Amino acid sequence: MRTYKANYTEAFRDEQLRWFEERMDRLPQSLQISESTSTSNLPNTVKSLMLTLQQNKPSVTFSGYMETLMKIKDKLEEQGL
Repeated sequence: MRTYKANYTEAFRDEQLRWFEERMDRLPQSLQISESTSTSNLPNTVKSLMLTLQQNKPSVTFSGYMETLMKIKDKLEEQGL
């Protein structure tokens, strides 16, 4: 289980964005992110999160976006992506 962080570095953000960029063509269409969160269009969800994170410096305001992206990454890694 990941511990929520209030802020991330730009280097960490960039590393995570690269991870997704390298795998965009292999993302499943849908994903159950958590017990209460799912998406029926994962590629669009990831693109939207990435765009928001690319356009804004890491801060407490945008840490929730990064946390969601990291939850998605955890699920995808569990599935072998």
